[in-house]
Amino acid sequence: MKYQNILKEWWVWVIAVMALILWLSSCTKPEGLEPSLTRYTVQQGRHDFTPNPTLLPGEARSIDGVAKFHASCWYDNLGVDNNDWNKLIGAYRWADLKKNHNSFVLAWRPDIKIRDLFELCLYENIAGANVPHESAVFKVKADQLFRFTLEELNGKYSLFIDGVLVDTQRNDRPFQITGIVSAWFGGNRKAPQTMWLYMDFY
Repeated sequence: MKYQNILKEWWVWVIAVMALILWLSSCTKPEGLEPSLTRYTVQQGRHDFTPNPTLLPGEARSIDGVAKFHASCWYDNLGVDNNDWNKLIGAYRWADLKKNHNSFVLAWRPDIKIRDLFELCLYENIAGANVPHESAVFKVKADQLFRFTLEELNGKYSLFIDGVLVDTQRNDRPFQITGIVSAWFGGNRKAPQTMWLYMDFY
């Protein structure tokens, strides 16, 4: 009877609700674990990874994100075209109206010597010419989460991977208004199999 009277007191219920909230908050996902990423897929025989973000052009800005490759992205069956760079994400000068005329891109390809290993580099298009910066290559394994930053300063870009400066823009044209270069497979060749990767950026 005594306990029934206590349960009628409002302050008892306030304490109970607060205790429940504290308990639930202690059950949330701890910091430092892998973030929730969007899955991007390219179908066999296609170029575009989907979903394809159709972001409106805007003032040149830095792009930060995280990504990882699934093992399905590794291949060694394209002959000389195996050395072509695929695009993960980048920025292009909107004034050119073409993504491959003046652009600054984080690019990737498989390391054909070691299965499930991938190479990353800075890839530029300068006045329509392809300029991969192959002297500075960063390597990651399948399912290895890595962070990237395309850092913009006064219309010029630098690429950082896991906090390491990979290379800087060689194009002498500043990027004032930019669009997003979305994930794309190949140069001339299309995806030899269905592949997917995971990424988030802002």
